[in-house]
Amino acid sequence: MRLQFTKMHGLGNDFVIINNLDLQHQFSATEISFIADRKFGVGCDQVLVVDKATDNESDFFYRIYNSDGSSAGQCGNGARCFIRYVIDKQLTTKKHIQLQTRERIISGEMLDSDLIKVNMGIPEFAPVKIPLCAEQANYYQVEIDGKNVEFVALSMGNPHAIIQLDQVELLADDEHLEQIAQFLQTSALFPESVNVSFIYKVDDSLLKMRTYERGCGFTLACGSGACASAAAAIKSGLTKAEVKLIMPGGILQIIWDGGDLYMVGSATLVFAGEIEL
Repeated sequence: MRLQFTKMHGLGNDFVIINNLDLQHQFSATEISFIADRKFGVGCDQVLVVDKATDNESDFFYRIYNSDGSSAGQCGNGARCFIRYVIDKQLTTKKHIQLQTRERIISGEMLDSDLIKVNMGIPEFAPVKIPLCAEQANYYQVEIDGKNVEFVALSMGNPHAIIQLDQVELLADDEHLEQIAQFLQTSALFPESVNVSFIYKVDDSLLKMRTYERGCGFTLACGSGACASAAAAIKSGLTKAEVKLIMPGGILQIIWDGGDLYMVGSATLVFAGEIEL
């Protein structure tokens, strides 16, 4: 089967987007991992599939697959690319677009030729919503190599653990961050694994961060991770209600006043093509 695709990225977090509205193909994990393979396929962090909504409310079903073929509940950078894609391909004439995901409904709009604003919904801190096997607390602790590691846990439609670093240099220590992330991802605390973000406070309106995603590892940017990191920082009083997050791939703006959380950032077209599936 010849499959048409579009390659896009949001701050270096790259995606292959497929219009499945007419094709209605049921993608297997093997097919997804082949498409995502950077040597034998197209190559991407995640594959995004445009499907018909099933809730009689949304405009599209926004399906998200990790590069290992597993299904994901949410992806903020992907949401911006998805919204630009359906507009560019004239799959909708609406300015405000509603997307059904596996876990929640989100919506967004194109502000200009590059910037997309997405309503990512309300951050969920209840353990049952994450899911997290622990009693609810503002902070949780685990012991890794004899050292206590403190984190905030929440869901943005997918599970996140947020860890504040006290030294900016630690953001570049791949081995140290990977050890912590992999410990949490395989911990019984997170039955569905977890995306782990590390943040460093620059000032009241600026954070630096890196994310180690489940099913992907380190990525240049993580939209839902940025949303979760901002929500954790704002809730704890670490930053103001409007904050920018600097990731290796670029900057996202997050706005949260305790209700719906908004993310503003770019969505960039790379190229379009066909692949034999």
